Amino acid sequence: MSIFNKLFGRDNNFDLKEDTIPAKKEPLSPNSVVHGFPIHRRHGEKIINKIVEIDAKEIVGSFLECHFIDCEIKIRCSANYTFVLTNKCTFENCLIWAHKKQIGGNWNPRFKNCAFKGRFELRFENELFNCDFSQAKISSVGLLKNYTLDEITGISYPTVAIIDLKTNVAELEKIKTPESFNDIIWVSKRNSGLLILNLEEFASNPEEIWDSIKHLKFIRTAYNK
Repeated sequence: MSIFNKLFGRDNNFDLKEDTIPAKKEPLSPNSVVHGFPIHRRHGEKIINKIVEIDAKEIVGSFLECHFIDCEIKIRCSANYTFVLTNKCTFENCLIWAHKKQIGGNWNPRFKNCAFKGRFELRFENELFNCDFSQAKISSVGLLKNYTLDEITGISYPTVAIIDLKTNVAELEKIKTPESFNDIIWVSKRNSGLLILNLEEFASNPEEIWDSIKHLKFIRTAYNK
């Protein structure tokens, strides 16, 4: 019996059908040219199984209201350009890979069954559904429409989630914590349903913060699930 047959069980009458093998992703080619520079200028398109470069070089294009399915999204621009280039888009079953840090501002696409990779420090305006942050490096991320971790996975210490911050902030503010931690809570409390942050980003000794807040029912991480 060959190694291939052992792996796929050919001796048990199992046939690997062609349509069960994922198609190889190909890069999405620019569809427009401005001043000699190739750019993406797409509106309301459905884009399936592509490698998509989100970039802002000499000319900024856009993917306005596009629907990406089974794509690998490589973000190579700063967060302010990412917002422009992906305005009101939908990402479904996609890998969202930030090759450049996404820091600052709000992001308004819809995400479903997506995995995030790279560095993120921003706010998501729409609710996320079944999204995984286990490969992401989070400083602080505000989810304005998520109020629980039911749809979010991959949050493990020293990254913690504060559930329904607006409702629970009064109890959290009673606890003595470093000023940097207090500042991010103050900035986020008015509009974040769920705040995810890395304790190492806000204190020289994150274990001290953790020891003081881990008993709170609205503080969640892999350590206390």
